[in-house]
Amino acid sequence: AEGRGMIWRLSNRADPHARLIADRHYNRQSIGAANFAPPGRALVLREPRGFWITSWPFAEYVGHAWAGAWVCSAFRLEGGGLLASVEVAYETQGELAADASNAVLVCHALTGDAHVAGRSGPGQPTPGWWDSLVGPGRAVDTDRYFVVCSNVLGGCQGTTGPSSDDPATGRPYGSSFPVVSIRDMVRIQALLADRLGIDRWRAVVGGSMGGMQALEWSTMFPDRVGALVVASTTAAASAQQIAWS
Repeated sequence: AEGRGMIWRLSNRADPHARLIADRHYNRQSIGAANFAPPGRALVLREPRGFWITSWPFAEYVGHAWAGAWVCSAFRLEGGGLLASVEVAYETQGELAADASNAVLVCHALTGDAHVAGRSGPGQPTPGWWDSLVGPGRAVDTDRYFVVCSNVLGGCQGTTGPSSDDPATGRPYGSSFPVVSIRDMVRIQALLADRLGIDRWRAVVGGSMGGMQALEWSTMFPDRVGALVVASTTAAASAQQIAWS
Protein backbone atom coordinates (compact mmCIF):
# COMPACT_ATOMS: atom_id res chain seq x y z
CA ALA A 1 0.00 0.00 0.00
CA GLU A 2 1.09 3.55 -0.55
CA GLY A 3 0.36 6.57 1.60
CA ARG A 4 0.98 10.23 1.09
CA GLY A 5 3.65 11.53 3.39
CA MET A 6 3.02 14.30 5.85
CA ILE A 7 5.16 16.83 7.62
CA TRP A 8 3.94 17.90 11.05
CA ARG A 9 5.65 21.08 12.11
CA LEU A 10 5.06 22.49 15.57
CA SER A 11 5.98 26.14 15.54
CA ASN A 12 5.47 29.39 17.37
CA ARG A 13 2.33 31.26 16.30
CA ALA A 14 4.41 34.09 14.89
CA ASP A 15 6.68 31.76 12.90
CA PRO A 16 6.33 32.62 9.19
CA HIS A 17 6.93 28.94 8.36
CA ALA A 18 3.43 28.28 9.73
CA ARG A 19 2.14 29.87 6.54
CA LEU A 20 3.66 27.20 4.29
CA ILE A 21 0.93 25.85 2.04
CA ALA A 22 -0.11 22.51 0.59
CA ASP A 23 0.49 21.93 -3.11
CA ARG A 24 -0.89 18.39 -3.44
CA HIS A 25 -3.97 16.55 -2.24
CA TYR A 26 -3.81 14.69 1.06
CA ASN A 27 -5.03 11.12 1.32
CA ARG A 28 -8.34 11.78 3.11
CA GLN A 29 -8.98 8.14 3.92
CA SER A 30 -5.65 7.82 5.72
CA ILE A 31 -5.68 11.00 7.78
CA GLY A 32 -9.41 11.69 8.06
CA ALA A 33 -11.47 14.49 6.59
CA ALA A 34 -11.12 16.54 9.79
CA ASN A 35 -7.37 16.82 9.14
CA PHE A 36 -7.74 17.60 5.45
CA ALA A 37 -6.43 20.82 3.94
CA PRO A 38 -7.16 21.50 0.24
CA PRO A 39 -4.32 22.41 -2.15
CA GLY A 40 -3.10 25.94 -1.63
CA ARG A 41 -4.13 26.16 2.01
CA ALA A 42 -2.28 25.04 5.12
CA LEU A 43 -3.96 23.17 7.93
CA VAL A 44 -3.32 24.90 11.26
CA LEU A 45 -4.58 23.40 14.52
CA ARG A 46 -4.28 25.11 17.88
CA GLU A 47 -1.99 23.31 20.31
CA PRO A 48 -1.42 23.91 24.06
CA ARG A 49 1.01 26.51 25.39
CA GLY A 50 0.62 28.91 22.48
CA PHE A 51 2.00 26.60 19.79
CA TRP A 52 0.47 25.69 16.48
CA ILE A 53 0.80 22.61 14.32
CA THR A 54 0.93 22.89 10.56
CA SER A 55 0.86 20.06 8.05
CA TRP A 56 1.49 19.77 4.32
CA PRO A 57 2.42 16.98 1.83
CA PHE A 58 6.00 15.73 1.83
CA ALA A 59 6.57 12.47 -0.10
CA GLU A 60 5.20 9.03 -0.93
CA TYR A 61 6.55 5.75 0.38
CA VAL A 62 5.82 2.05 0.02
CA GLY A 63 4.28 0.23 2.97
CA HIS A 64 1.97 2.99 4.22
CA ALA A 65 4.93 5.00 5.47
CA TRP A 66 4.44 8.56 6.62
CA ALA A 67 7.16 11.16 6.91
CA GLY A 68 6.96 13.88 9.52
CA ALA A 69 8.80 16.64 11.29
CA TRP A 70 7.96 17.68 14.82
CA VAL A 71 9.40 20.68 16.62
CA CYS A 72 9.73 21.05 20.37
CA SER A 73 10.69 24.26 22.16
CA ALA A 74 13.81 24.92 24.26
CA PHE A 75 15.74 21.74 25.04
CA ARG A 76 18.54 21.51 27.60
CA LEU A 77 21.17 18.90 26.79
CA GLU A 78 22.89 16.63 29.25
CA GLY A 79 26.20 18.43 28.75
CA GLY A 80 24.66 21.81 29.58
CA GLY A 81 24.04 23.13 26.05
CA LEU A 82 20.72 24.70 25.18
CA LEU A 83 18.86 24.50 21.87
CA ALA A 84 16.16 27.11 21.34
CA SER A 85 14.11 24.55 19.40
CA VAL A 86 14.55 21.06 18.01
CA GLU A 87 13.01 19.78 14.80
CA VAL A 88 12.68 15.99 14.67
CA ALA A 89 12.29 14.11 11.38
CA TYR A 90 10.52 10.76 11.64
CA GLU A 91 8.69 8.14 9.63
CA THR A 92 5.98 5.68 10.64
CA GLN A 93 4.80 2.49 8.96
CA GLY A 94 1.80 0.34 9.77
CA GLU A 95 -1.29 1.18 11.79
CA LEU A 96 -1.27 2.13 15.47
CA ALA A 97 -3.63 -0.02 17.53
CA ALA A 98 -6.43 1.71 19.42
CA ASP A 99 -4.60 1.07 22.70
CA ALA A 100 -1.19 1.88 21.14
CA SER A 101 0.07 -1.56 22.21
CA ASN A 102 1.74 -2.46 18.91
CA ALA A 103 4.23 0.40 18.60
CA VAL A 104 7.85 -0.50 17.83
CA LEU A 105 10.69 2.02 17.84
CA VAL A 106 13.60 1.37 15.48
CA CYS A 107 16.75 3.35 16.30
CA HIS A 108 19.32 3.97 13.60
CA ALA A 109 23.11 3.75 13.72
CA LEU A 110 25.59 6.61 13.31
CA THR A 111 25.09 7.14 9.57
CA GLY A 112 21.37 6.26 9.40
CA ASP A 113 18.25 8.35 9.17
CA ALA A 114 14.48 8.07 9.63
CA HIS A 115 13.98 6.20 6.34
CA VAL A 116 14.23 2.70 7.80
CA ALA A 117 12.26 1.01 5.01
CA GLY A 118 10.62 1.75 1.69
CA ARG A 119 11.71 2.93 -1.72
CA SER A 120 13.71 6.01 -2.56
CA GLY A 121 11.88 9.24 -3.31
CA PRO A 122 11.93 13.03 -2.81
CA GLY A 123 14.35 13.77 0.01
CA GLN A 124 15.32 10.08 0.18
CA PRO A 125 17.89 9.23 -2.53
CA THR A 126 18.26 5.62 -1.37
CA PRO A 127 15.89 2.84 -0.26
CA GLY A 128 15.37 2.23 3.45
CA TRP A 129 18.52 1.15 5.25
CA TRP A 130 16.77 -1.83 6.94
CA ASP A 131 14.37 -2.64 4.14
CA SER A 132 15.14 -6.37 4.44
CA LEU A 133 14.07 -6.37 8.10
CA VAL A 134 11.16 -3.91 8.28
CA GLY A 135 8.04 -4.22 6.16
CA PRO A 136 4.95 -6.35 5.49
CA GLY A 137 5.61 -9.97 6.44
CA ARG A 138 9.19 -9.27 7.50
CA ALA A 139 10.82 -9.68 10.91
CA VAL A 140 9.47 -6.32 12.03
CA ASP A 141 6.10 -6.84 10.39
CA THR A 142 4.35 -3.59 9.52
CA ASP A 143 1.12 -5.55 9.02
CA ARG A 144 1.21 -6.21 12.77
CA TYR A 145 3.25 -3.39 14.25
CA PHE A 146 3.26 0.41 14.10
CA VAL A 147 6.91 1.14 13.39
CA VAL A 148 8.47 4.50 14.22
CA CYS A 149 11.96 5.62 13.24
CA SER A 150 13.29 9.13 13.85
CA ASN A 151 16.51 10.80 12.88
CA VAL A 152 18.56 11.32 16.04
CA LEU A 153 19.29 14.70 17.56
CA GLY A 154 22.36 16.02 15.76
CA GLY A 155 21.72 13.70 12.82
CA CYS A 156 21.26 16.43 10.18
CA GLN A 157 18.90 14.23 8.12
CA GLY A 158 15.88 16.37 8.91
CA THR A 159 16.53 16.58 12.66
CA THR A 160 18.30 19.58 14.16
CA GLY A 161 22.09 19.27 13.98
CA PRO A 162 25.26 21.16 13.03
CA SER A 163 23.93 21.86 9.53
CA SER A 164 20.78 23.50 10.92
CA ASP A 165 20.52 27.27 11.23
CA ASP A 166 21.23 28.72 14.64
CA PRO A 167 18.28 31.02 15.45
CA ALA A 168 20.67 33.42 17.17
CA THR A 169 22.80 33.98 14.06
CA GLY A 170 20.71 32.79 11.13
CA ARG A 171 23.68 30.70 10.00
CA PRO A 172 24.43 26.97 10.39
CA TYR A 173 25.59 25.92 13.86
CA GLY A 174 28.66 24.17 12.48
CA SER A 175 31.25 23.50 15.17
CA SER A 176 29.29 25.59 17.71
CA PHE A 177 26.58 22.93 17.92
CA PRO A 178 26.53 21.60 21.50
CA VAL A 179 27.68 18.10 22.42
CA VAL A 180 24.88 15.53 22.16
CA SER A 181 24.73 12.33 24.21
CA ILE A 182 22.85 9.09 23.62
CA ARG A 183 20.67 10.09 26.56
CA ASP A 184 19.77 13.34 24.79
CA MET A 185 18.75 11.37 21.71
CA VAL A 186 16.51 9.11 23.79
CA ARG A 187 14.93 12.01 25.66
CA ILE A 188 13.92 13.55 22.31
CA GLN A 189 12.52 10.19 21.20
CA ALA A 190 10.51 10.01 24.43
CA LEU A 191 9.01 13.43 23.70
CA LEU A 192 8.15 12.25 20.19
CA ALA A 193 6.49 9.14 21.64
CA ASP A 194 4.40 11.39 23.86
CA ARG A 195 3.44 13.44 20.80
CA LEU A 196 2.35 10.27 18.98
CA GLY A 197 0.33 9.03 21.95
CA ILE A 198 2.62 6.08 22.70
CA ASP A 199 3.11 5.42 26.42
CA ARG A 200 4.97 2.13 26.05
CA TRP A 201 6.87 0.55 23.17
CA ARG A 202 6.16 -3.08 22.34
CA ALA A 203 9.90 -3.21 21.58
CA VAL A 204 12.84 -0.92 20.94
CA VAL A 205 15.11 -2.21 18.18
CA GLY A 206 18.56 -1.05 17.12
CA GLY A 207 22.06 -1.98 16.04
CA SER A 208 25.37 -0.26 16.74
CA MET A 209 24.57 3.29 17.92
CA GLY A 210 20.90 2.35 17.55
CA GLY A 211 21.50 -0.45 20.04
CA MET A 212 23.02 2.05 22.44
CA GLN A 213 19.82 4.06 22.25
CA ALA A 214 17.77 0.93 22.91
CA LEU A 215 19.86 0.15 26.01
CA GLU A 216 19.44 3.74 27.20
CA TRP A 217 15.67 3.42 26.78
CA SER A 218 15.67 0.43 29.14
CA THR A 219 17.70 2.42 31.67
CA MET A 220 15.91 5.76 31.53
CA PHE A 221 12.37 4.57 30.84
CA PRO A 222 12.10 0.89 31.89
CA ASP A 223 8.33 1.15 32.29
CA ARG A 224 7.98 2.33 28.70
CA VAL A 225 9.79 -0.61 27.05
CA GLY A 226 8.30 -4.07 26.61
CA ALA A 227 11.36 -5.69 25.01
CA LEU A 228 14.76 -4.89 23.53
CA VAL A 229 16.24 -6.18 20.29
CA VAL A 230 19.87 -5.08 20.04
CA ALA A 231 22.74 -6.06 17.75
CA SER A 232 26.44 -5.21 17.50
CA THR A 233 26.23 -2.66 20.27
CA THR A 234 27.72 -1.59 23.58
CA ALA A 235 26.75 0.36 26.66
CA ALA A 236 29.53 2.91 26.15
CA ALA A 237 31.83 3.96 23.31
CA SER A 238 35.59 4.04 23.80
CA ALA A 239 37.82 6.73 22.34
CA GLN A 240 39.15 4.20 19.84
CA GLN A 241 35.65 3.25 18.72
CA ILE A 242 34.69 6.89 18.27
CA ALA A 243 37.86 7.50 16.25
CA TRP A 244 37.13 4.54 13.95
CA SER A 245 33.55 5.74 13.50
